[in-house]
Amino acid sequence: MQLTKLFSIPGTVKLVQGDQNLSISHLTSDSRQAQNGCLFAAISGDVSDGHNFINQAIENGAVAILIEKKSIKFPKNVTILTSDNVRENFSKACAKFWPSRPGFLVAVTGTNGKTSTVEFLRQIWERNTWNAVSVGTLGIRSSSNLNLPFSSLTTPPPEYLFSALNDLSKQNISYLALEASSHGLAQQRITGLKFQVAVFTNLGRDHLDYHKDIESYFKSKEKLFLNHIEDSGHAVINIDDPFGKKLLDSLKKRAINIHKFGEHESADFRIESIKPTSYGLELIVCRKDIKYTCPLGLTGAFQAKNVLAAAIAAHLSGLPFENALRSLSFLSAIDGRMQAIHGHPRDALIVIDYAHTPDALEQVLMSLKKQTGGLLYVVFGCGGERDKGKRIMMGKVAGKIADRIIITDDNPRNEPASAIREDIMAGCPDALQIANRDEAIEFAIEQLQMNDSLLIAGKGHESLQLIGSETLPFNDAVVAKNSVMRLRDTLVGLGENK
Repeated sequence: MQLTKLFSIPGTVKLVQGDQNLSISHLTSDSRQAQNGCLFAAISGDVSDGHNFINQAIENGAVAILIEKKSIKFPKNVTILTSDNVRENFSKACAKFWPSRPGFLVAVTGTNGKTSTVEFLRQIWERNTWNAVSVGTLGIRSSSNLNLPFSSLTTPPPEYLFSALNDLSKQNISYLALEASSHGLAQQRITGLKFQVAVFTNLGRDHLDYHKDIESYFKSKEKLFLNHIEDSGHAVINIDDPFGKKLLDSLKKRAINIHKFGEHESADFRIESIKPTSYGLELIVCRKDIKYTCPLGLTGAFQAKNVLAAAIAAHLSGLPFENALRSLSFLSAIDGRMQAIHGHPRDALIVIDYAHTPDALEQVLMSLKKQTGGLLYVVFGCGGERDKGKRIMMGKVAGKIADRIIITDDNPRNEPASAIREDIMAGCPDALQIANRDEAIEFAIEQLQMNDSLLIAGKGHESLQLIGSETLPFNDAVVAKNSVMRLRDTLVGLGENK
């Protein structure tokens, strides 16, 4: 595709040297992925600056470079373009270079619940025989046999996202649910993309190491609804959340349809009750004076809002609301999201969850507290080189709700792990410290008695642990399952469990 078809030249992009009619074979912002005939976008990031990798991109075959206004000398055979906003123009170019999309697009944003909501939505669509995928923290997921690369980012970079959308469209995928992260929105990764439905789940303290304050964090989420819902599209908003109400105020002038959900009396889709049952939960929803009872095979009362948001989005995509609700009974739990580990020899409950913010930890612990007849244990830590302010807050949450607390390592990265644990302990000074995460999990599992519950929080589905410069294999569910098996074998040997 010619450069003039990718960019507005002259306009937001200016030609410094070379041929504006140059044909481009590929786009990338990763110099390692540069290839013959491609354009490389030099993006200035918070960790690294793409301008430092321009030579590598050229060596790998880049024939055009998009840069900020910097005085850099380049080989004369390379076309150079400048822009005041490289991120925005690069994303728009990706949208043009890979133009095909699945026919119906839904985006979900919020601090907690994004992964669950997009996955539940995909399951609802597929339950009703619609070809669908979810895109986010867990990669691209579908029951169809898709051959697409995995992105480590919740919201993928534009060259990955738009090329994936293009491929999915060609593989007859008609419905797609995307996690829209605050980083992805702030960094304009989805610029050039419009959604028929956008969902707001909630907003709590997270990523303040990047956004600096809660208002900036909210503003990044708000962009999805201000800039990326198509005219006459739909916004689905959790009205129970204070930031959901704030979002409603900011959308008054947008020509879109608003749908409120939650327990508040003004909700269009109102949750009347959420009751724990022997099989999971019973959710009662009211809409237009009609009451619906929905049995859910899921753990955690807060999941009710995630499944309701998914059901509303499915309805807005064309599925009768009753059909969407009937599908909820068939939803499967998602790896690392209120994932139950079965088989404890004393019939204790073990749950793995990704909860890594104060709000999320409180929600999960409160849900488990309500269904725990004995003691409630929790094992968790906090990531290094991230928001330090939330550590003491998470410690206080655990101290307020849990009966037994074990502080361990999460992903310390290059920060001293002991310092992270001490920061958490300031909020729960009576907690026990066990640095090695596998030892902490095994110890907690060994302590459990009948009617006790254990929450292993923070890492969820993750299969790696980041310690210093090392990336080590580690999965909470695998460690927990192995610990349960060893305990069963030990108790059988002692004659306690036959």
